[in-house]
Amino acid sequence: MDAPSTPEPRAELHRKSHREPNRASDRVSTRHLWLAPLVWAAHFLAIYVFTALACARLGTPGWYTPAALPWFVGGATLLASLVLLWPIAAALRTAWHARSQAPALEQAQAPRDFVGWLSAALATLVLVAVLWETLALVWVPACG
Repeated sequence: MDAPSTPEPRAELHRKSHREPNRASDRVSTRHLWLAPLVWAAHFLAIYVFTALACARLGTPGWYTPAALPWFVGGATLLASLVLLWPIAAALRTAWHARSQAPALEQAQAPRDFVGWLSAALATLVLVAVLWETLALVWVPACG
């Protein structure tokens, strides 16, 4: 007959939870945290550089003309929006999975969930910023 297992002290459980390797979803959440500001910066740079090039070459033939601005800005905004929806969807999927799996949240799981929600909130904020800077190019005439 096996000896009854003795409960491990709380400090030992805490050390074990921090020694375990991170799951792939945890690493993805951290990447999502950095992804949103980088997408915003790339979108901002792309649309304003394209606008500057199109306005500087006003009247010369080429594919980057003021007539191409709405298409380029729309495509860049669509691409940035799709990329930003990824961390938002990942955080919502993780939250839905956590609610359906366990009624109580483990203490070791709380920091990982916080990073997921933080990356989703940041991606949402950046999505609003991307849409806002796109509206500026739509409302204000380029090369005017």
